[in-house]
Amino acid sequence: MMRTQINRENKKGCSAVYEQSFFSREGGKCLKRDDAMDYMKGFLVIGMVYTHIMQFFSDVAVYLATVFSIELFNLITFSGFIFCFGYVNELAYYRKKFSDVYMKMLVTSLKTLVTFYISGLAYQIYVNSMPPDSITIVPVLLLQEIPGWSEFLLSFSLIMLMGLILFPIINWLKMRKVLFWLVTFALLFSTFIDYSMIESPYLGLLIGTELFPTFPVIQYLPFYLIGIYFAKYRIIFKWKYLIGAISGTAIFIFYLVQNEWQLPIRFPPSIYWVVGSTFCLYIYYLVSKFLEKQKFELTLLKGMGKNALFYLVMSNIFIFSLDNALEAMIIGPGAGLLFTFVLLLLISFLNSISTYTKRRT
Repeated sequence: MMRTQINRENKKGCSAVYEQSFFSREGGKCLKRDDAMDYMKGFLVIGMVYTHIMQFFSDVAVYLATVFSIELFNLITFSGFIFCFGYVNELAYYRKKFSDVYMKMLVTSLKTLVTFYISGLAYQIYVNSMPPDSITIVPVLLLQEIPGWSEFLLSFSLIMLMGLILFPIINWLKMRKVLFWLVTFALLFSTFIDYSMIESPYLGLLIGTELFPTFPVIQYLPFYLIGIYFAKYRIIFKWKYLIGAISGTAIFIFYLVQNEWQLPIRFPPSIYWVVGSTFCLYIYYLVSKFLEKQKFELTLLKGMGKNALFYLVMSNIFIFSLDNALEAMIIGPGAGLLFTFVLLLLISFLNSISTYTKRRT
């Protein structure tokens, strides 16, 4: 099935289908889709959906083990997605002329914004029991209200928009390795901003605020840039990057030890929180690269990665809609994992119906 689809796409030309198949023209050749990113995003989808389920339907006072899994996935998932976006966008966009891709990048950002609206309004209606009227809808549309468990989708959209705005700078910077890493590390110091001074919700979305939970663009931009760098130079395993990844997580662990195992601030993020995921993400990346080289294919995992936004939005809608109905239910880690896979299988079925319908039409 995959080979048939590839052959059909090749007849259309690489550039026409690149965003869907991750083929591109470079030196007159088509580059094969990087399946590793699909695997990695698939792992990240599982982690995020599992975490959301446990946050809604479990109780850390009853199941103490859930604290570790929830905080672990909280630590690595958003940063992991941003890394993947950078990696994929290097292959899909930054190797091309700005005039050829700027509209596609803008449309992708707007589509992601729409997923935020869908998830955010679902949260307001199902969880906060608000009526679907203008009082509920307008503040979300104007980004004056950032509903819970949906803010990451807004940040995805803004990261893509930032990547579009910085397009020529990123292309210039990635060719200068020393300067690239200096800028990437310098961006981490944005975590030392006095967030209490940020009173504008719009500015808070970019650089952080204490007004509401958000994943500020600037503080997480280093993961986007590193993703671009890894794709540009086809990095897999190198000791220096492993040491760098270990160092980031070591800083996080040092904070835990110094603060009696209390987690660093996540909203708005401290530097300890931002760098804490680096080792786990590098392991995710290496495992995904390993799976890509195998003769077998993990179809379901790969499918979740290819359609990550669909899975994230649909899982949110299901979870939000079940919040009141299952209010009295408290599940443990094992039941939460089963719940996660059942929900992901259901969403996979819905996705397959959608894909089949598109083919038929």
